[in-house]
Amino acid sequence: MSIRWALSLGIICLLALMALGQIWLLQRLESQLAQQVTEQSTEITRVVLSQTAANLELLAKAPLPPEPPVPATRPRLEIIEIEHQGKQLDVRLINDQMRQAELAREAAQRIRTQIQPEQIKQQLEQLQLRRQQARSTPLLAEFSRYAMLLIVSTTLLAILIALLLGHRLIKPLQHLVQGFRALQQGQLGQQVPVSGLSEYRYVSDQFNQMSVRLAELAEQSQRLQQQQHLAELGEISRGMVHALRNPLHTLNLLLEQVASSDDPALRQRLTEQAERKMQHINRSLTAMLTLSCADIERSKLVALKPVLQDLLLEFSSDQSRIRLAGDLEARLPGAETELRTILHSLLANAVEASPPGGEITIEVREQPTALQIQIRDQGPGLDPAIASRLFQPHCSGKAEGAGMGLYLCSRLLKLYYQGEVQLHNHPQGGCVATLTFHRTQQHD
Repeated sequence: MSIRWALSLGIICLLALMALGQIWLLQRLESQLAQQVTEQSTEITRVVLSQTAANLELLAKAPLPPEPPVPATRPRLEIIEIEHQGKQLDVRLINDQMRQAELAREAAQRIRTQIQPEQIKQQLEQLQLRRQQARSTPLLAEFSRYAMLLIVSTTLLAILIALLLGHRLIKPLQHLVQGFRALQQGQLGQQVPVSGLSEYRYVSDQFNQMSVRLAELAEQSQRLQQQQHLAELGEISRGMVHALRNPLHTLNLLLEQVASSDDPALRQRLTEQAERKMQHINRSLTAMLTLSCADIERSKLVALKPVLQDLLLEFSSDQSRIRLAGDLEARLPGAETELRTILHSLLANAVEASPPGGEITIEVREQPTALQIQIRDQGPGLDPAIASRLFQPHCSGKAEGAGMGLYLCSRLLKLYYQGEVQLHNHPQGGCVATLTFHRTQQHD
């Protein structure tokens, strides 16, 4: 089932439950109203019949008043006549009869008034209103109770459906998130369960295939890196053999001359030359070991000024003058031995290329995203014939050079410092070597 159909089905079920609940509530209310109407009609009919029967019974029991034989003024005249005749007893009896007759007529009139249709209708309406008021309050309360029950039950069902849909929709996403986190941590080949809706199954299957492919590519890349590393070691070994062979041969000759010479001054000069050759051999071996070591701590900030001053002290015996300029207080993340090897190689080339008494300028430029170090000499500049191949192994413009210094500098910069080295001729003469160390975000 797809996501679209799952959501549609969930919404349809929820609406259907709400509609069924409302229909049931309306039918319940209708049946209650019909029952109440029937009960009220029966009660009203019973009350009307009982009141009518009572009124008729009162009317039947009331005596009809005798019709007066003479007009209303006649009794008064008769009384006067009787008074004149002195019949006091008869007058009293006649008055009592007249009073009873008037009371009887008033009672009959009152009974007739009570059983008039208009009064009966009004009484029925008042009675019906009281009955409705008495019965409507419980009915409304029951309706409110059922409506509240319907709302609560519908809400609970909606929450339950939402939780079920959420679990069905979110669980595969959680598996994918865990899989991506595992990939981010380097656990290539991580697999996730293929379950859920059709879209999730497709995405999970694609993720598993991608993870397996990444693991295969990582393994291939590792093999290629190992092969490339072995090839580089082979090139470096060839270069080191060539670079060490000449100094060792020269060192052997110097030692033979020292052994055969009796001149102390000559022996001292030959000994100093031998020491310089041994230092050259040591630097070459150190550079090779530095390039082949990947476990060096490179997160520590290194101050450039002490390193540059140490290099100045090392080359102080040469005839060239070295000048420092720029932001000498700059700091750079890396390994001090590697940074010293890179700077030493470029500075040694500048010293060898500069004429006696020439000036070499080392300038440090700190930028927002990078740090640059420029080394300018006053030598003859680059040979255009080999300028494009200077960073390849075994390429050198010097007769005794092994052609590995610039190659090692370039490899160290690219592998561990996200940097580069560029060489170009200065318009006023000489060569300019520019080292660029790109800053990473964690060291900004």
